Amino acid sequence: MSKMSALATGAATVAAATAFVGVPQARQPTLRSTQHRSGKAAAGTSAAGAAGVGLGAIGAIGLAASLVRPTATRSGVVRCAYDASNEIGACDPLLFWDPVGYCQDGCTKEDFDRRRAVELKHGRLCMVATIGMLWPDVFGKFDGYLSPSQNLKFADVPSGIAAVSKVPLEGWLQVLLVAGLIETQLFKDQSFGGFAYGKYGAEPGNFGTGYWGRKIQDPAERRLKLTTELNNGRLAMIAMAGMLIQNGLTGQSPIEQLQAGHYSPFNDGQGFFAFDPSQELGACPPLGYWDPFGMMAFQDEEKFRRNRELELKHGRICMAATIGMIVPDLFGRFGGYLSPSAGLKFSDIPCTIEAIYKVPTFGWLQILAFAGAIEAKNQAFPENYGYPPFWGRINTLEPEEKQKKLLAEINNGRLAMVAMAAIVAQNGATGQSLVEQFTTGNLNPFVGGYAQREAGDRVAMRAEFGSGAGKSTALPWDPIPEGLTNDIFNSTYVGDVGFDPAGFAKNQRLLPWYREAELAHGRVCMLAVLGYTVQTAGAKFEPFITRYPTDSADPLKAATQVPIIGWLQIIVVIALSELWRYENVISKYSQGVQPGDLGWNPTAPVSSPRPKWFGPTFTAAYQPEEWNNMKLREIKHCRLAMVGFFFMVLRNASTGEGPSLLPNLAAAEFQSSVGDFIPRDI
Repeated sequence: MSKMSALATGAATVAAATAFVGVPQARQPTLRSTQHRSGKAAAGTSAAGAAGVGLGAIGAIGLAASLVRPTATRSGVVRCAYDASNEIGACDPLLFWDPVGYCQDGCTKEDFDRRRAVELKHGRLCMVATIGMLWPDVFGKFDGYLSPSQNLKFADVPSGIAAVSKVPLEGWLQVLLVAGLIETQLFKDQSFGGFAYGKYGAEPGNFGTGYWGRKIQDPAERRLKLTTELNNGRLAMIAMAGMLIQNGLTGQSPIEQLQAGHYSPFNDGQGFFAFDPSQELGACPPLGYWDPFGMMAFQDEEKFRRNRELELKHGRICMAATIGMIVPDLFGRFGGYLSPSAGLKFSDIPCTIEAIYKVPTFGWLQILAFAGAIEAKNQAFPENYGYPPFWGRINTLEPEEKQKKLLAEINNGRLAMVAMAAIVAQNGATGQSLVEQFTTGNLNPFVGGYAQREAGDRVAMRAEFGSGAGKSTALPWDPIPEGLTNDIFNSTYVGDVGFDPAGFAKNQRLLPWYREAELAHGRVCMLAVLGYTVQTAGAKFEPFITRYPTDSADPLKAATQVPIIGWLQIIVVIALSELWRYENVISKYSQGVQPGDLGWNPTAPVSSPRPKWFGPTFTAAYQPEEWNNMKLREIKHCRLAMVGFFFMVLRNASTGEGPSLLPNLAAAEFQSSVGDFIPRDI
């Protein structure tokens, strides 16, 4: 018999034998520790299957066992999710934090131990890597050669991503070899065990080395040390991510960046993003270079030209669209048919959003084909398509006149984009075109029948999705977060609108701390916004606090211009303020002092343990309702200031200038003839 014939005979016998394999009987679920072995699980097979002849019978038994075993495992074992909330690492302020749900459905103790071992390993590596990113620039590098054959010294290897390309291939092979030996031989994973290693299920990450060689016997001290290591590793992982991003953006190590005063990695002549778009066409009064979202912070000249191309294209389209939204209602539409086959006339097309549904599909296909042809043909420089605007070629103009016309086009396009957004929003709110709204006298869409209908819709929506249906006021489609009341005039936490996407409020013990921190940061940011505005407006104190000149146009540079003794004074004042706040406010939460109360609360009893430095001065005249309104205004301003200050700093870092809410009309750019928005003789 040939090999193929024997194989075919065996396969046929296996197939025939497995036809008599009995279906496993349903069993009550059992825990993993009491699970039946595979021999017992296979006992439900029929006698006919077990009585097969020769190799076919043996194959049938093996296949039957392999088929029955997974079925019994799936149907007979309950995989209970392991409760990891009591493990080391579930600590303040987030307690047990698992937003992705790794430790939820189906997570076992083995799964958790494996992830904890990975977390510890990465944390330990990042702690060493963090030191390695800082130490060489602070204390110097090794002497001698890293690679004598390539004449490469240790001093030639930079601190950062650039070191990857500096280290020779043989060096990387050595690094990988050592790492591989450690992973596969010295500290083995899972059930393989290894030298001084506790297997998963015992204690992940325990290599038996103790704490600097010392075995810690006290359980509380041991838990504290392990928690400290875990949290330091988490911090190091975040720090390494931040340092690598900073190094990639600036081309400098953290120490080099601090020593160079390169606090802004964008557009200051250093790093990979030295291109300064503030000198390009379009940076003109009254806003100057305006990039509040920092979209050009990560761009080079090529990316800027691409963005300028998009800006011009959208601006030109919106200029044409703005005319198209107004002219037909003022001067009439074309005569005749837009689509004779559909009996659709031009006069049937409204100047509203409804026009989208009036134009037939074939008309939209023509528009898309025409737009695609223009896009495919366009290979010109963004500002110059070679067309003869205003019956003359723009390249024949004088440089100053050409600059003025190009700037006028950009600004008109920007105005048209804003206008189109407003026209479409107005049309969606009122159902009328712009001209129809003016001619009917409906200049305020928020009064009359429309406003009443809109108010009714809001009431119905609040009843269906808002607080009336147990939903969050801030996010009407979400339930009220655990730990919050969704009461904006909550006597303790004024401003509670049911917004807690990170779940901080679950920890009620720390909730007063969170409100204290929110108020403290908000109050500081309100002062910071004021300070930013005053400084960028050109105001300074005289005499100077230091003999060195200050640059009011760039508030971030204050960090380098304030002398060390000045920073020490600031830190001392902050420390004393924090100590006073802890002694008089934070430590007295249990005695009735509310978070953020500095002694100005007129509703607090005189005998209460309130701060003594501030009495109820100008706030004493407020009634409880008025006081709640004042607190609500404060928390709203605090939140607004925190968001506003973030974007102020972002703009400052992106442009090198602080935000100026009031333009300096005496600046040179306001005196130029290009883009002169304000007549000089006013």
